Amino acid sequence: MIPAVSGETLKPIEDNMDQIKNFKPDQKFVTSDKTVVLKKEEADRYSLIIRNDESGKKFLNNPDIVNNLDGKFTPARDTKIIDGVPAKLYANFTKDKLEPVVNALKGETIAFGNFTFILVALFIIALGFSLQQTCAQPFAIFLGDPATGSHRLNLGGSVNSFGTTVGPLIVSLFLFGRVNNDPDDTSVSSVKSLYLIVAAVFALVALIFAISKLPSGKNDERFEKAPKASKSLLVMTGLIIAIIVLGHFTDIKKAPLLIVTIIVVLGTLFYSNQTAINDNNGWGAMKYPQLIYGMIGIFVYVGVEVTIDNNFGALLKTKGYLTENGLNESQISKYISMYWGSLMIGRWTGAIAVFNLSKMGRRIATVIVPFIAFAVVLIANRLKGSDVSDLYGYSICILIAIAAFFYGQQKPVKTLLTLATLATIAMLTGVFTNGLLSVYAFMAGGLCCSIMWPCIFALSVGGLGKYTSQGSAFLIMMILGGAVIPPFQGALGDSPKIGMHNSYLVAAVCFAFLAWLALKLRNVLKAQGLNFDEQIGSH
Repeated sequence: MIPAVSGETLKPIEDNMDQIKNFKPDQKFVTSDKTVVLKKEEADRYSLIIRNDESGKKFLNNPDIVNNLDGKFTPARDTKIIDGVPAKLYANFTKDKLEPVVNALKGETIAFGNFTFILVALFIIALGFSLQQTCAQPFAIFLGDPATGSHRLNLGGSVNSFGTTVGPLIVSLFLFGRVNNDPDDTSVSSVKSLYLIVAAVFALVALIFAISKLPSGKNDERFEKAPKASKSLLVMTGLIIAIIVLGHFTDIKKAPLLIVTIIVVLGTLFYSNQTAINDNNGWGAMKYPQLIYGMIGIFVYVGVEVTIDNNFGALLKTKGYLTENGLNESQISKYISMYWGSLMIGRWTGAIAVFNLSKMGRRIATVIVPFIAFAVVLIANRLKGSDVSDLYGYSICILIAIAAFFYGQQKPVKTLLTLATLATIAMLTGVFTNGLLSVYAFMAGGLCCSIMWPCIFALSVGGLGKYTSQGSAFLIMMILGGAVIPPFQGALGDSPKIGMHNSYLVAAVCFAFLAWLALKLRNVLKAQGLNFDEQIGSH
């Protein structure tokens, strides 16, 4: 990543007129000296945010700009007030005034990074993460009784979610020196020091694993290759790439192509499993039905977890949903943060079973720990400058989740079924209500999603034996759902006949499927003499 962000190309803003005309809503340019932000607000409206200092004065007083605005410059939303003077000023103008306004900004430049190079770097980083998960997840299961593997995965997930909550604060401190600075004040190259630190941390972790005396986690049985399974998954990947290319170079609407992608995934997996049952030679782990159902489960789970967040911002901006005029970017961040914080709340609670507590101690911790995690999320948002008073009522959702955790009794099937059912109810509540109740309902999807991954993962690799590592790799492939289901919901949300609010019925359907999946996996494993819920109940 460091060489990818090291070089920037400066181009005069007036030379980018065609690109600015083709902006999508919320797309923007920030000038290289951070004096001007030019942003598209709606289909036919743009906005200017200009620094209220010496560098911005020439534009604030330029008649070619002022005479083309809808009104006077006013203090920008959430701008800092220094000695009673707003640091930035804001104004709107219509699309037909775009050319004179941009030409009046002559002299300002836009910094462009090497976008392709950055994408390649991100691809390599993502590849590393996928390999890491492929190794780490079965390793965590291997460290104890496979029946309680979901508990250890919860512990790992709880640390992950804590990083998701405090990570933005740490990043902001390294980039800006404070936790609530304006992201428009940074540049592409300013992240180099941050990536150096991240690289050093990963190197340290690698060193710790190299010199540690942890068990190897290897299975000594002879590893059997699965050429037929590999071929099947390669064909599936090729078909998906073909669909993407078709969508890019044709005018076919996005939603039908995404439906075809889902059919390709499901068809490939069921065909492979059925063929493997008839002749398992060369199919490896794909001969196990629990793995196939688990792969579909991971596809749907990751898809619905990501889609709630990905489209939540667009929903909060919708006029009349939470507020009359919708929320702006700075106002929605606390709700998005609480959604991801909800995953941390659930995972911290799910990880309690790993610790050697008495029965009473475990019950007390199950009540207290979620609210400690809730406080961490509120404090993190408060440090970023957000008013969190309207989030206090969310504690009711946490109480419902605590009751669900008690009912689930740390049993993977029962827990998955309970949380998926609650999540379905939450999504339907969110769709058929408005205001804060609807927002709470959609955020509660995070509480329900929180420990679904370990439940699905542990059930899917149960009974695979020497194929556990291979099955884990196949499961990790299915995070593909996070790239298919969110744009599918988004495509429905963009349709005037459906709208973003009603598009959340997609999330309700996904959770209803996961509830059915819990029962299906229980029956499949029982047929093989495995019953993790009973094993955990006897501990």
